[in-house]
Amino acid sequence: MSKKNETVKEIFASCSFSSLGLHSTLCDQLRERLGFEAPTKVQAQAIPVILSGRHVLVNAATGTGKTVAYLAPIINHLQSYSPRIDRSSGTFALVLVPTRELCLQVYEILHKLLHRFHWIVPGYVMGGENRSKEKARLRKGISILVATPGRLLDHLKHTSSFLHTNLRWIIFDEADRILELGFGKEIEEILDILGSRNIGSIGEGNEVSNVKRQNLLLSATLNEKVNHLAKISLETPVLIGLDEKKLPEDKSHVRFGSLESDVKEEVEHPSTTMRSTTEDFKLPAQLVQRYVKGIS
Repeated sequence: MSKKNETVKEIFASCSFSSLGLHSTLCDQLRERLGFEAPTKVQAQAIPVILSGRHVLVNAATGTGKTVAYLAPIINHLQSYSPRIDRSSGTFALVLVPTRELCLQVYEILHKLLHRFHWIVPGYVMGGENRSKEKARLRKGISILVATPGRLLDHLKHTSSFLHTNLRWIIFDEADRILELGFGKEIEEILDILGSRNIGSIGEGNEVSNVKRQNLLLSATLNEKVNHLAKISLETPVLIGLDEKKLPEDKSHVRFGSLESDVKEEVEHPSTTMRSTTEDFKLPAQLVQRYVKGIS
């Protein structure tokens, strides 16, 4: 290991979630419910920036702890609101994911982190689920909603009881896969419906008043479609895990592509395993792989 890598490793080893600005109860949940004793590199870099309210573009692969990197700051903010938020306040954060499988994974992590913040309600909507039951849950109120793009757009258009006037965060998790699977048009429609205006208050003197929306984009790879999404959804973002040299100078000509409808239908089911053939795949340093050799 090089001297530089040793130094970086020491820096993150000595870092703690509390030193990043997270509430002590949330730090306890990270340790007790998810087994995180200390933040990963991506978490240590992203959490303070997200807490500051800046838009963020994160270049991070699966296994780097990226989900906690964006969920923890959001929960940290929501638990601090006074008076407390409740179901009637509607949705504050939307997490967009490409597949049902990832939707359930993110929801499971979210559910664990909210164990001691019972007033913050997690939920999900995704293709293949019963729309009527989803509408009933949205009517009751979901604070942090995890969704696949197609089903989210469906509810934005047809579920009048879906309250999102207090929406503060939009997160694109695995943005490259979302776009690979042909959801570019849906994402643009979602952004058009939600807009990017300032958020009104939910209560007199509440911290939510006049807070500008914060968008976060996470992607394992960068390509023209991802860069275009970043351009139309992020405002002077902080770059984490990449540098300016990786971004094209002229992105004005880039447009979202599209896939056939059968691909869109397939992504709403857990059997989907599409990956980019041009992806520069790199395993996270903390990912441990094991195998068992059978004896015939």
